[in-house]
Formats: sequence, C-alpha cells, structure tokens
Amino acid sequence: MTKLIPAIIILVLVPLTTFAQFNISGEMTPSGMLRISDASLIDLPFRLGNISLDYVYGDFELKTVTALETRWKDPEFNEDMIQLREAYLMWYPVFGEVKLGKMIHAWGAADANNPTDNLSPYDYYYMFLAGTDRKLGSMSLAVKTYVSDFQIELIALPEFEANRFPLNEPDFPINIPIPDGAKYFYPENEIEIGGRVQYAMGIGDLTASYFKGNDRSFSPAGLEIDLSPMLSGTMGGVPNFISHLTYRETDAIGLDAVLFPGNWTFRTELAYFRTKTPEIDYAMSKFTYDAEYLQSVFQVEYAFANTVQLMGQFISNKTQKVESAMEKDGNFQGLEFMLQDTSDHTLDPFRAQFAQMGVPDFSAGMGTPFALIADQVVILSSMVTLLDNSLELNGMLMVNLEETGYMANIGSTYSIREGLNLETTLGYFIGGDEEGNRFKQLEDFSNVNLGLSYSF
Repeated sequence: MTKLIPAIIILVLVPLTTFAQFNISGEMTPSGMLRISDASLIDLPFRLGNISLDYVYGDFELKTVTALETRWKDPEFNEDMIQLREAYLMWYPVFGEVKLGKMIHAWGAADANNPTDNLSPYDYYYMFLAGTDRKLGSMSLAVKTYVSDFQIELIALPEFEANRFPLNEPDFPINIPIPDGAKYFYPENEIEIGGRVQYAMGIGDLTASYFKGNDRSFSPAGLEIDLSPMLSGTMGGVPNFISHLTYRETDAIGLDAVLFPGNWTFRTELAYFRTKTPEIDYAMSKFTYDAEYLQSVFQVEYAFANTVQLMGQFISNKTQKVESAMEKDGNFQGLEFMLQDTSDHTLDPFRAQFAQMGVPDFSAGMGTPFALIADQVVILSSMVTLLDNSLELNGMLMVNLEETGYMANIGSTYSIREGLNLETTLGYFIGGDEEGNRFKQLEDFSNVNLGLSYSF
C-alpha cells in the first residue's frame, strides 16, 4: 500500500492544478566517462536528465522529481529507466511544516560525507557525486516545528529501503562479493524512526539526532548446508553451501555543528552506532554480531575575497567493540563429525577449507559511504571562479592514512550561456600492493568525464 501513496497523491491533487500555481523546472545532463588507461567507455548507468513539477495551492505544495536513467552501450528501454525520485505533499501549518510521500532526507553539517545522515539509502552507482544526487527516496512522514531558537524534526519511515549496489557490473571499480544463490532476510519490522533538534546560535548551529532503523547495507546472516551431495556421492561429493544475508538492527546517535567565524567555516559530525543481528527463525548456521562503532568528520573552510575557497576534511571510521559468534545447526555439526570420523584423504582439501569457516569480519552497515573504501582519509579541495563567474575550476585530493591510497580530482564548469554549461572532470586513483587495497581496485577506474548540463 505504501508504494501507491505517491501515485495516489498525484492523482488526487493534479485536478486542482486549475486553481494552483504550477512550476516546472529541470535539466538535461548527457555525459560520458572514459578510462584514462585506454580511452574505453566506462559503461555504467547515468542520469540523462530530470524534471521537477511543483503545485502550490494555499498552504499546500506537491513536489515531484522524475529522472531518466540510461547507459550508452545497449540501453534497455523499459519502465526502470523512469525513476520517480521524489513525490511528496507539503503542508505549512502555523507550527512549521509536514511532509508525506517519497522523499530524500539530508542530515548533517559537513559537505558530502555525513555519518549522521542515515535515513535515505545511497545509490553506489553515483557514490562520487555530492548531495542528494547519490541518494534514493523512500516513503516518509516528516514533521518539523520551530520553538524559539530550536528546530525540531521527527521522521517516520514505514517501508525499509536498502542501498543500491552495482552487482555483476564489470565496469564498476569495487567488487562486492556475493556468493551465487545467496538469499536475503529483509527486516521483519520495517518501521524506522528518527528525530533531531537543531539550536541556532549567533555564529552557527548545533544539532543532536537519533535514528532507530535497519542497516542500509547487507551483512552475513549465516550458512545453509545441504549434505545430500556428500551422502549420495553426486556433485563431486562436496556439500552445497548457501549463504544468507540480512540487514542488522542499528541505533545511531549523532551530533553535528557548524560555526561561521569571519571568513572561516568549521563543520564537525560525530555518530555513534550500536548494531545487532536480528533474531532469524530459520534452520541454518547463524552468524550473530553485537558491535559498536564511531564515525566522525572534521571540516574547515576559508573563503578569500577573490572568489577562492579552500577546504580540508578528515573522515574517520573506528570499530569500538565487536562480539560475534556462530550458532552451528545440526547439519554443520554433522558435517564436522563426518569429516573428523572419516579418513578419506580425497576430502583433505575440503576438510582444510571447512576448518577455516567462521564468522566473517564485521563491517559497518550505516554511515558515510566512503567507509566502504577507507577507515581514515584526509580530503583537501579548492575552488575558484574566473571570467566574471563564467568559469569555475575545482580540485580535490583524497589521501588514505592507513594504507597507500590517493585520489585526485580536477574539474571545470564553463558557462556557454545562461543555463547551458560544459562540464569536465578528471579522476585519478593510485593504490598500494596491500591485500584488498580499495584504491588499487580503483586504479582502472581513473577516468575523464565529459558532459553538458542544460537547466530550464
């Protein structure tokens, strides 16, 4: 039912457009990404454009954002190309505002990397974009009110939405290993709640937030073991293992602040996460986690009078405590006993592999998406506008502090005329030889992105 709410809102309110103020805006953003190594096309989905429709009638406003997603090679023309990113109704009562429908939420004070921003899932196809461009909308009810210098916001999400990962994409730089035939356990309790209180000071804002929900990224839940191949002698006599994945229950407590002393800007965020594997009533060997971790961002900016801006950012992801265990079912215990009891040396390779089976390493399921590639990074960036603001140049350097890893990004935006821009971005990655080095995996993703942007 909740999936029909955006459509119901549109069908009910569109007839009121005769009496409402109607606004339409959007942009076309064709672009192409080429590898630096061989100039080949990186064939990943991109948004060709989007259109926003707004209806305003008295104290009510209906907002919709629809995007067209495609790819250059062998585009599939189907209904999935049209993405209703947002469709929600806003009401402006005397106490604040109320929003209902599919929407994208943005919490936090830092730029782009926000550990306190966990309500809306991420779309990892667009993980190197900023702001809401890399997020997905979800059904929500949001209420905001203002009391003196305080802003209070409460949000309820009735339907769970997970991150969108590029799976089986040869051109995506980071391999996300998912065993063939893996099964998912989705949260039984999909209702999630969040709230935050923001205090407006003379030179900035201070905010405290809380979110109780489910991880946006999946984690191992357990192993289902089929002993019939070994007992019957088929399939080489090796048991069939089926991996199970789930989304842990997580509480997130956040603090963020932004200060504006003179030409300086200071931003900081700190988020504490407590996560547990939910109870799963299923016959399999289960993996359980009970963990705590911290993520933080510290950012400083300085704006010069000559349109030059500098920014530095430190991002940290630290696991504080992990308690993990494996609850072995009868099939697992029977296989252990069988391998110990038999002297068949043809099973020695499998016996050694089986002996190493245990609980997989813990990984965060919420927080800043850059936790996927590094635990501690420094980002330095700058921006300058030239030619009467017709040309914008920007540069960024990311340095992994724990192992060899660098990302350099240089971009330009040239305004051909009002509303029409030529955009160019060069991204280059360097990684070390450490096992599992994410920046090493990203090296082949070094690219040049060329695009046009037309706003209307």
